[in-house]
Amino acid sequence: MRNYDIIRNIINPNEEFLWNVTGSIADIKYNPVYWILTIITLGIFPIALYYKRIFRSYVLTNQRLIIITGIFSKSVDEIELFRVVDSATDQSLIDIWANIGNIAINSTDKTGSVYMEKIPNPHWVRDVLRQQYTLARQKKGTVVLESLAS
Repeated sequence: MRNYDIIRNIINPNEEFLWNVTGSIADIKYNPVYWILTIITLGIFPIALYYKRIFRSYVLTNQRLIIITGIFSKSVDEIELFRVVDSATDQSLIDIWANIGNIAINSTDKTGSVYMEKIPNPHWVRDVLRQQYTLARQKKGTVVLESLAS
């Protein structure tokens, strides 16, 4: 079953689909370590890296973040947006050149933290995510309490 079929089957009619992203290998052309690994593995490394990144898909609706993983079997996990506490983006110099980055998401959901690796346009993706979890909290009347103890 393709990710598109899974997404179509699990999104409710009252949910709004916002984006679907997967990891990118755009950094491979800028990273000399990847060039060396490509030569050593006779070209297998970029193929393995591609499949590692492409078979983890993130879907955002106006109610939840859905994580779909797997090649031969699929695993679907989701985080209700009102449970997202914080998100952060980080990029190395190579990631900046390739316009990709990592997004860390912390939630009070059982899933806990999610680390989205090598996502294209990471600041835009995170900004849309932040807008949606802020709206979801307002709709549910959820307030995030932060501890003052350090």
